[in-house]
Amino acid sequence: MIRKKIDEILAKIKSNPGTAFGFLYPYVLVVVLAIGIYYLGNIGNVAQQKVPPLISPVPEVADLTIQQPRSIPPLDVNVVSKPTPELIEQGRVLFQSTCAACHGEDGRGTGPGSIGLNPAPRNFNKNEGWINGESISGMYTTLEEGIPNSGMIAYDFLLPEEKFALIHYIRSTFIQNPPIDTKAELEALDQIYNLSSGVEVPAQIPIKFAEQLIKNENNDKFQKAKSAYDYILYNDSNYSSILLNNITSNLQLAFSALVNTDDWRGDKNALITFLTNNVNQNGFNGRIFNLNENEWASLYNFLNNIL
Repeated sequence: MIRKKIDEILAKIKSNPGTAFGFLYPYVLVVVLAIGIYYLGNIGNVAQQKVPPLISPVPEVADLTIQQPRSIPPLDVNVVSKPTPELIEQGRVLFQSTCAACHGEDGRGTGPGSIGLNPAPRNFNKNEGWINGESISGMYTTLEEGIPNSGMIAYDFLLPEEKFALIHYIRSTFIQNPPIDTKAELEALDQIYNLSSGVEVPAQIPIKFAEQLIKNENNDKFQKAKSAYDYILYNDSNYSSILLNNITSNLQLAFSALVNTDDWRGDKNALITFLTNNVNQNGFNGRIFNLNENEWASLYNFLNNIL
């Protein structure tokens, strides 16, 4: 009976192939519904990002180094741009102490300090591949600024005359037929680095150290203002405390303004100028205009003692 039914279905499909879809439709529908139900039930897992995002590493910025203040004397570029025996000898001594470790005494870039450096130190005997060129102005730029992504640091701690001496030694000892700088190139070098004017270089300390100093200074000021406030709070019956409470609208703000500057410490008149020019903004009120000379003197001495 079942076999007969199957044969009838096959006969119908054979005579009319389109009827096959009618027989298969319920099964296809069930499969589609099953897939849909599975997708809805696992939509959180399907949508979840499986590959972790690529986070670019944050480059580490080198902190400032400690440098003492110094004066860079002016020089005549037209004079020091010309090699002299004295300058070349000075450059030779500098080369031995600052350059030979990497560049080698023969200038071929094979000194003991060159091991592991990539790119390798400059071979001064070769004319190709110079970043800033073999001219005096180009080599001065390299010494002043260094070369990024290489072992060549900035030699800005050398005086300008020392840089010229080093350049003359290298150009006269290792470089074959070094190019001659034009007057315009030397003038541009002078303007860029203020060589003929001289420069006063301020002291420099690491940023982290500076931040710590500021933090310590602010903490000292806070402690000083707090101590003064506590003194007034527990000695509110003496003359100076009564006077101070009378002329302030915000005692904490008043002490904060006073500890953050020394402009008022010169004498009584300096205190008068400081307070009257900032009244109502520095914690003091308009009653300070009613103080007489003796009260101002007493106030000045009192503030100097507690602050």
